Amino acid sequence: MEKLNIILADNQALTRIGTITLLSNYFNGNIVVEEVKAKKELFEKLHDHHHDILILDFELFDFADIAEIAEIKKMAPGIGLLIVTDNQSPDDLYKILDCGITNLIFKSCEEHEFMEAFNAALAGRKYFCGEVLDLLLERKSVSRFITEPSRLTTAEIEIVRQISQGLTTKEIALQKHLSFHTIITHRKNIFRKLNISNTSELLMYAMRIGIIDSTEYYI
Repeated sequence: MEKLNIILADNQALTRIGTITLLSNYFNGNIVVEEVKAKKELFEKLHDHHHDILILDFELFDFADIAEIAEIKKMAPGIGLLIVTDNQSPDDLYKILDCGITNLIFKSCEEHEFMEAFNAALAGRKYFCGEVLDLLLERKSVSRFITEPSRLTTAEIEIVRQISQGLTTKEIALQKHLSFHTIITHRKNIFRKLNISNTSELLMYAMRIGIIDSTEYYI
């Protein structure tokens, strides 16, 4: 088995030591960890080398805006990206989701949650720890969703479930044997009926009213 190539982007020494120790024990030392402490250094490594996964606390770096995180996915589209943060602002968490981030935990999480999140990011699966989901679902703006699931058609509810599983519009079209443009129309109708503007709000709504189970999404 080849060693896992990991970038650990965190400028807190104790956090780095603890993370490396946990990963080394879990993978029996079969890892290579490159530690970075600044955004410029991080972008240089992403540009010049192949890595399997990036563990990032964006709060500790000189990002001008959360939206800059999206640049990471453009520079290294194949890399697994796990955000580990102390930031518990629902507004900031939604901004992270809007960057296309699907693996997010708090530093207060347990060891097993960190490893579940790490393995999910490595495998291209989604993972939000329970604390993150609780904060998102408690956000006041979620309460404005008053539409009942009965207002969505059976086909639309199924598309919501497929979106929650991370399928792209093209993949949904292939699975349902429909055209790309038909699925686009369905998406627009779903967003209009629910009075929402992005996928992260759609997922929070769907979990809140039971169209999807939260455990399907983050485990």
